[in-house]
Amino acid sequence: MNDMSFSHSLAAPDLLLRPNPSRIEGPQGYLLRIAEANCLSFHELKQQGAKYEPGWLGRNQLLPSEALDPDLHVHVHRMAQLVQDKGRVWNRTQARFCPQCLVEEPIWRASWEALFHDACPHHGVWLVDQCTSCGQPVSWRREHLLRCACGADLRQETPGSAPESMVRLARQLEAKLLGREVADDSPVLAGLTLEQTQRFVRYLGGYMNPVADNKPLKLRNAAALQASWPITSLAAEILDQWPQAFHDCWSRMQDRVDGDKVNLKGAFRRAHFYLYKGLWESAFSPVRESFELWLSEHWKGGLSKRNHLADRLLANAQWIPAQVGAKQLGVSPRRLRTLVREGFLEGQESLSTTGRRFMVVRRDQLNGVLAQLDNEITMAKAIEMLGIGKIRLRRILKLLFPKARRVSPYGPTPWCVPRADVEELLALGDGLPRVTIPEEDQVTLAHVLRYWAWTMEQVTTLIDAVKRGQMTPISVWEGGRGLTGWVFDRAHLKTWLASLTGGKPTWMTVPQMAKVLGIKQQVAYWLCQNGYLHVDKLGTTTSTRELGSRVRMEEVERFREGYVFGRDIAGSLHTSSRRMARILAEEGIFPIRGHTVIPPRMLIYQLTEELRDFLAVILKIPPSVHHQDGKISGNDSHAEAVGLSCPMGSLSDFFSEPET
Repeated sequence: MNDMSFSHSLAAPDLLLRPNPSRIEGPQGYLLRIAEANCLSFHELKQQGAKYEPGWLGRNQLLPSEALDPDLHVHVHRMAQLVQDKGRVWNRTQARFCPQCLVEEPIWRASWEALFHDACPHHGVWLVDQCTSCGQPVSWRREHLLRCACGADLRQETPGSAPESMVRLARQLEAKLLGREVADDSPVLAGLTLEQTQRFVRYLGGYMNPVADNKPLKLRNAAALQASWPITSLAAEILDQWPQAFHDCWSRMQDRVDGDKVNLKGAFRRAHFYLYKGLWESAFSPVRESFELWLSEHWKGGLSKRNHLADRLLANAQWIPAQVGAKQLGVSPRRLRTLVREGFLEGQESLSTTGRRFMVVRRDQLNGVLAQLDNEITMAKAIEMLGIGKIRLRRILKLLFPKARRVSPYGPTPWCVPRADVEELLALGDGLPRVTIPEEDQVTLAHVLRYWAWTMEQVTTLIDAVKRGQMTPISVWEGGRGLTGWVFDRAHLKTWLASLTGGKPTWMTVPQMAKVLGIKQQVAYWLCQNGYLHVDKLGTTTSTRELGSRVRMEEVERFREGYVFGRDIAGSLHTSSRRMARILAEEGIFPIRGHTVIPPRMLIYQLTEELRDFLAVILKIPPSVHHQDGKISGNDSHAEAVGLSCPMGSLSDFFSEPET
């Protein structure tokens, strides 16, 4: 009989007052309100079988007819279903509330009972879960809904203002709990349920925190506001600036190990793994796609299919290993590192734990580098295209191609030649007749290079003469490669060689140039170093020994026409060089200067209009040799008129002398 009475009491508790639930009220808060109205404790009400379930509420006349208030029945059924199926979404340990909401309406809102709902979306303040009077957490086992266990009025608490991003997150959590829609719903949260949203918030606030421990999802007391607000604040900031803030978090985690070769697990602990295992539902596809977008554009390490990533991600990754990039460009890994060092390609180098270096480069820049490489060819390719031997081409490379350069200024690296310059030379033979066997009175350039023992200057001068139209091949030998197939008339070629300046080429060395100008070699090198005379460096051999420099004769003539030595001016004025320099300085005329110190007692002046006018007045040059429009109008040059001619005579005179 006692058992039957007890069972009956569980089924139908003796309630004096039966308040109806509210459309925004939570299950725990409503049961506490029933207990307080009937002078029962929360525990006593539970012992009598009270539970937030539509059937029990209906049997105890706590719900009006569904026809009278269908929205209330929808809310109760929704809350009851969440209580039954999704118990992990509720905060059953510690109660929290908004004092301002309690003042407006003395009911306990359902959103306050959900985990990670830390702010009030209606008043923009943080929720409160501790009583300032006793300093204890607000318990669900208190006797009064609006009072703490110590008796303090909860409506008197003063909450602090919450960030706007936190308020927006709370509004979205409340809407998902109540089954409503919000205007500012985050795109990434739009398709998530309440439970999925809470999992995502825990993930963002845990794994995206740069100072989190190895198990960031393990919260000691997620129900306490002190433990949950750092999680929700970080998550709210990331969601508020999605996806840029999400990408920035991955970049910061990668930067922590910058310089070290690590895999995804080493860089991200298991943050990327949880995206595919913990957030596996299709609703999280936008999150995974956002991560894969960052990974394809910014990840600087290697990728493999063991990383649980889609195959398309591996194909679209922006940062790829240097070996893969070198293979796509068709260059050696060493050449690729040189391209990175010279700034043609962006790369990142890291060091593994075993001391091995690992470099990655940006895939999207390879096409631009490939176009740059297409404009240049290696020396080996130039040898193949031109048909000139390696040793000979190395010695005349800079003479033929002034724009040729080494791959890198660091060490004896290979040469690169502009493709357009090589093709320009090869195009000189286009349109010429092609012969299988040259005539007896004809000779090929291949024969000249092999048997005539020309110097490199003579070979270069011939090729230069063909470019200038001064010499023209009569046909092309099919058995020759590149330039070596050019066919010349034998007698004409010998005549052309004899017609050169004293049989010499149009190039000279710097010491020869010093003799032509009648100056010391030290002065000649100073003029070249400071850009007053253009020289073509022939590069270095494989042992880094300098091959020397060459100066065109026409370059020397240009210098003689534009500059004059102070000693020659002093001789014309019949005075010393020092007094001459002082006279010119008083007229505002000074010798040339350079970035290196000029050799002692060497004064060189540029033949400017001021200097020409000054010399014309001092030396009383007749009008017949005075300049017009900046040019000499007489039969003799200005230098010759004032007695400033080169002491060694003309260039042809110099090269007609026998060499000693």
